[in-house]
Amino acid sequence: MTTLEPFATVTGTLDFKMQGKMPAGLRLDAHFAGTATSSHWEGDWPVSGIDYVTVREDGIAELFIRASMGEGDNVVSYEAKGRQNADGITETLYFQTASETFAFLNGAVGVATGGVEGDQLHLEISLVKP
Repeated sequence: MTTLEPFATVTGTLDFKMQGKMPAGLRLDAHFAGTATSSHWEGDWPVSGIDYVTVREDGIAELFIRASMGEGDNVVSYEAKGRQNADGITETLYFQTASETFAFLNGAVGVATGGVEGDQLHLEISLVKP
């Protein structure tokens, strides 16, 4: 049975840059920076990235994210795709890292749920365990 293992909490501030109306919907880029906390490391890790957002005619936002968390020898990059609707954000994450400590993430799949209030982002990331 598939389970979810809590991995990290990400909080940050978004900086929206409007790109305009595109054929697929209203496009904006949301740069973000904040912190990631986890039982897998001590203290707060910096996290930053960009979320390419397309808001469709039905109000659902299609999300494509490129980001990284950590610093020094422990940097974890990730890509995510997801959606935001009135109920919040749901994303699927894929990780890459050169860190030996976090090499287990190279084969992992994560899911994130959360939301945005104003310019504040909050995500709970879990790892999918088959």
